[in-house]
Amino acid sequence: MSKITEKTKREVAYWSYAAWSLPFAALALITFSYFIGYETWFHKSLVVITTLFFGTSVFWWWWALHKLLYIIKSMEETAIHLGIVKKDITDVKEDIRKSGSNRKRRKS
Repeated sequence: MSKITEKTKREVAYWSYAAWSLPFAALALITFSYFIGYETWFHKSLVVITTLFFGTSVFWWWWALHKLLYIIKSMEETAIHLGIVKKDITDVKEDIRKSGSNRKRRKS
């Protein structure tokens, strides 16, 4: 696999770990601060968690858009290269057809 594929796999794994663990940690912090009775801690926790979740979602969104753009560019380059290969195959086919018309085929 290419370096970009490995890097993307690693990044997706990190985002996956964050998506599984951070909401539970935030829920635990909110629950803990609510039941302890510290109203200021509860409100501060809500503000911090909301800010972190919003910031994380914005960073994830831009990361996903850049990966999508990279995939689209890669697909476009692949289409161009496949067009070149198709043209080369057609050229070879024509060359074989032209050279084969001068030769007689033997019957089997």
